[in-house]
Amino acid sequence: MKIQRQRLIFSIFFFASIIISYLIWDSINLEFKNPDIIGQYSLNNYNAANDILRYFIFLILPCSVLIIYKYYSQKFFFTKINSFLINNEKTPPQDNKTLLFFFLLFLILIFFEFFSINLPTHKVDSYHDGQRLTSAYKFFTEGTLWSGSYITVGIFYETLSSSIFWNLFDHVSIGLARFADIVYIFIFKILFIFFIFLLAEATKLEIKKKIIFFVFNSIIFITLIDYDLSNVDNIGYRELPIVSILILFTLLLNKTKNRINIFFISILSPISMFWGIDRGIVCNILILIIFGYLFLSKRKNEGLLLLLLISIFWFLSYLYLGNEFEYFLSNTFLVFKEMSYVHGLIHPKIFSDDLYSGRATKTILIILANLLISINLLFKKKYSINFSKIIIFLSLISAGSYLYALGRSDGPHIKNSFGFPLITISLFFSYFILRKFTKKITYDKSKIISGLLVILFIFNIELNLKNILSYNKRLNDFIYLSDTSFLSNEEKNFISFIKPKLVNYSCIQIFSNDAILNYLLRKKSCTKYYFVWSAASKSNQNQFIKELSGTDIIIEGGRKDSWDYPLKIKIHYVFKHIVKNYELIESFDNWNIFVKK
Repeated sequence: MKIQRQRLIFSIFFFASIIISYLIWDSINLEFKNPDIIGQYSLNNYNAANDILRYFIFLILPCSVLIIYKYYSQKFFFTKINSFLINNEKTPPQDNKTLLFFFLLFLILIFFEFFSINLPTHKVDSYHDGQRLTSAYKFFTEGTLWSGSYITVGIFYETLSSSIFWNLFDHVSIGLARFADIVYIFIFKILFIFFIFLLAEATKLEIKKKIIFFVFNSIIFITLIDYDLSNVDNIGYRELPIVSILILFTLLLNKTKNRINIFFISILSPISMFWGIDRGIVCNILILIIFGYLFLSKRKNEGLLLLLLISIFWFLSYLYLGNEFEYFLSNTFLVFKEMSYVHGLIHPKIFSDDLYSGRATKTILIILANLLISINLLFKKKYSINFSKIIIFLSLISAGSYLYALGRSDGPHIKNSFGFPLITISLFFSYFILRKFTKKITYDKSKIISGLLVILFIFNIELNLKNILSYNKRLNDFIYLSDTSFLSNEEKNFISFIKPKLVNYSCIQIFSNDAILNYLLRKKSCTKYYFVWSAASKSNQNQFIKELSGTDIIIEGGRKDSWDYPLKIKIHYVFKHIVKNYELIESFDNWNIFVKK
């Protein structure tokens, strides 16, 4: 009776916490301090921290109620948590040959899918594709990193990812840059399938249930990402550092060759920041969590080794990069300080009619469910300890990954943050159901393989024998396909018009959202602000104006975007400088050519 009363009180307070979180959503409104950046936040006098604070309060209040309930209902509350952390579970030896067979089968299918795909020939997005192609080309020709380009996402994503393949093949093309993305997706798929395999081994389920667990969740994951570069997936290859951390943490729990695992975890601290600033932040938070776990689980020596190696790898990064490291620090600091106001969109209120509210509410509720499950797992001895630790770790990743959507709360970014929450809850409930299903499962391999193939067909995994056999030829044709094949007629006409006029110019400056122009014209940017839209702060605009001193020609206008203010308004200090010091000499469609007076 007492237990029922406690549960009733908990239920009342739990649902009350969700209602309160919803009701105070709009009341959380921090004081706005004008950063002199024109954007959705500043024009609405909206503090960028509001969305983050609202999000975390919505998660923290219900989780706090559950923790308080566990504190009063569980005997030896702290002892149980301590026991959970210290307990280093050893999985009894099992014959996992059949599980390994299915893992290899999925690897083969992923390989076949990779060679089956139709290589993407859709038209370029001069804005987003240009962000990467122009920066990559500047590095390819000059070797400059942050000193030559203002990086807003990450040096690998914007600059190195394409140029690595250009160097490997000794050829520069849009097709080869796209092939690089396809390879990264391929690697991402392999690593994630490997993680699910490791997790299946840690479940303590009988082997036949492990196979079902692995197959089901592998198919769930495969459906979340594809090779269609023109669409936004629920999860993308930019999560490669996060998946790497997941794999290393899973291996760390098994206590096998931990020094090697700690070595690779520590090297991910600087590498993830170079890979992508937002992913790097999440990755380093996860590394701090791993450090905390090592200390709390009485593995202090491993924790100290982790700190030591992180320090060493950051120092080596400093030595290797030289002056570029200073540019990396200043660049990254400005992105932290300013970018939310440059491109921020106010997050829709949950359970409302706001645009994208349904998608956001669904994602946040699944994240909350994952966190609540994780709190319960701390006190559930009947589950595999290592499996529970991994689910808790994944829940924290799910919560952290939604920060990507809080920075720019549009449909694609919210969609891209849905992958980890969905995978986490899928992994837990498939394990929960299989564990509860006590009836002996009997089957043979042929039935499983047949069922797998049917499922793969249902989920439309692309397998094309003709494409596989002709892959080498198709890839060669794609790599050497003319860049003009990826352009619209308007872009082709403008390039043909302007290119002969630029022969005597060593560099050109773009004042347009057509960031791809520098790459297409094979002309370096006169300033590091080739991606003009990112230079919206007053400090960046002042630096922009300084770097324009050696600029003789500027291309202005081009594409018109409805999702933000025109550059004339957003980057108004620079535009005033252009009007004052340059004169319009020619126009073509929407583009204007300015030369220095």
